Amino acid sequence: MRRFAAAMAVGSLLLAACTSGATVAEETSDTTRRVPAQPQFQVAGGLEPFDACEDLLGWITSHAVDLVGPYGFDGAYPYLRGDVVFEESIGAGADAAAEAAPRSAPTGPASDDFTSTNVQELGIDEPDIVKTDGERIVVVSGNQLHVVTVANGRLALAGTVDLGFWTQDLFLTGDRVIAVSNGWNDWGGPMPLAELSTDAVWYPSQAIVTVAEVDIADASDPTMTSTLRIDGSYVSARLVHDRVRLVISAGPNGFAWTYPEGSGLRAERDAEAANRKLVEDSTIENWLPYYILSDVAGVDRVVDEGVLVSCSRTHHPDEFSGLNTLSLVTLGADNLAIDDATAVFADGQIVYSSADSTYVATTAWLDPVVLERQGLPDEAATMIHKFALTERRAGYRASGAVSGYMLSQWSMSEWDGHLRVATTSSPAWWGDSTSESAVTILAEEDGELLTVGRVDGLGEGEQIYAVRFIADRGYVVTFRQIDPLYVVDLSDPERPTVEGELKIPGYSAYLHPVDDGYLMGVGQDADLEGRTSGTQVSLFDVRDPGDPTRVDRLTISGASSEVEWDHHAFLHHAPSGLTVFPYQLWSWEGDGQGDVVAALVLTVTEHGIAERGTVSHGDSSWQSMPIRRAMLIDGQLVTVSDAGVMASDAESLERIDWVAFPGFEDVFRK
Repeated sequence: MRRFAAAMAVGSLLLAACTSGATVAEETSDTTRRVPAQPQFQVAGGLEPFDACEDLLGWITSHAVDLVGPYGFDGAYPYLRGDVVFEESIGAGADAAAEAAPRSAPTGPASDDFTSTNVQELGIDEPDIVKTDGERIVVVSGNQLHVVTVANGRLALAGTVDLGFWTQDLFLTGDRVIAVSNGWNDWGGPMPLAELSTDAVWYPSQAIVTVAEVDIADASDPTMTSTLRIDGSYVSARLVHDRVRLVISAGPNGFAWTYPEGSGLRAERDAEAANRKLVEDSTIENWLPYYILSDVAGVDRVVDEGVLVSCSRTHHPDEFSGLNTLSLVTLGADNLAIDDATAVFADGQIVYSSADSTYVATTAWLDPVVLERQGLPDEAATMIHKFALTERRAGYRASGAVSGYMLSQWSMSEWDGHLRVATTSSPAWWGDSTSESAVTILAEEDGELLTVGRVDGLGEGEQIYAVRFIADRGYVVTFRQIDPLYVVDLSDPERPTVEGELKIPGYSAYLHPVDDGYLMGVGQDADLEGRTSGTQVSLFDVRDPGDPTRVDRLTISGASSEVEWDHHAFLHHAPSGLTVFPYQLWSWEGDGQGDVVAALVLTVTEHGIAERGTVSHGDSSWQSMPIRRAMLIDGQLVTVSDAGVMASDAESLERIDWVAFPGFEDVFRK
């Protein structure tokens, strides 16, 4: 296809113009990095709303008509799955700082009686596979939603409902469970492809987000009450002000493309001409996502449907930035009704939210064909879009860009009206030995997120492995062979500085505050050549920012933990120091006798790390199910796997009770 270069060009326009930045730190101590004049990526004037649907339609079709080819939009590739071909759109979304000193461990909504999801911002709930209110535990395993009750220290599997789709994202609010999932919907019907075998068919597919509401007021009879389906791909969600906020990335939809009838250039030209006509004759429904809300209690019936976002609440950059829309959707407080929706013509990958703002970031997508022809660009860049939150609405506020790419939601943090962003100059897979990391401080001004301060030069030749922003300090871990932990002073947004640096073997992939002035890291130990050797838990004393030290550590040779890539698997109970996370250890000796599939239980306080033991879901390592989550309920340690839920004594770790999910009754021998 001949328009791959054009697709890359419009993607790169997200970076807009470059202007020079000023030096923002002048100290010359060994731990301070100067910020030289450097490119500052901006979106000139921010994004503008459309005045009317006619304006939106004219703007998008004038650009889209040049991107259409004989198989639809360039960048939509057919691929074989068995004897069936599906269409996959490139650019669909994928897959988000505590306001206190390190003594505050933001572990989600909690009381003295129970802990809940480990989250980034206290009071901002994040979706997860397990939720609890202290009396009920809701767990999703595949497409099954289980409700387990907790009473007088005993567990009971009260009820199970088939969601009809696979998910790992739940919210629990009152008697409602909200489950969110990505999926695909065939919208064109099978069409034979002349140039393939007679058994092959073309199935145009559309990404669909499905949101289901389950009523668990009667725990013994969990009932799905309604579903909401929206065109697009689910990026992430947050529960803010008691309302679910969905971030959805959607591409064009509803085009019944014409495909070449036979082989040869003429067939492709005819198909392309027909497809260009489709774009020229398109309607708003082809460019903005559609939604359908259904009542599924009893007989299914549609109760509401329509275009997700109005034209006047859809924003666009001055320069064309692609065909995808990024929508922030606010659902009703007690139902799945769409209370509000706003959108920008952009894409999104990483979501971070405070109580006041939601930020969605994306690294510019790189076309593999262009990469093959032109090689890697000199530097990656990340676009960021800011939305202001109120109780019932979300409004687009500003856009900006930073050089480099983000690791995860932990790369962003809002504090005192500024957004702090940690980035690495190029992705690890570029193999760039000159890579370095930076922390950039952005402020909103006239629809733009402008750089007001920056400190760079962190971990030259390395990549960011973990970030934690706590109040006016940032903690950044980079790694290639040695793990430097940087302590960054962010108290003056215009003059951020590196206060201290600690170099030790291995790395931390997750950082968590412990007591006052201490930081825990969970990651991997490594030798001086950077070869990892097993799970490592480190305790850092950061009371003196200029001289961070590691005061204790624990290593498990050959082990790995889900915490390294999912912070929801981590439990730290600040009052007691109880710390729990899953780990797995494979001996590779064939008999499985040295294998371990368990949750490690520690006590971690300012006084050090004490190993207390392990809990497992099974009588033997080969039979055990990986533990996914842990929580404290009424003083008991409750652990969850895909096989069931177990309650253990928080002191002795002896098993008190166990409930198995259907099909896993034999995990523990009778």
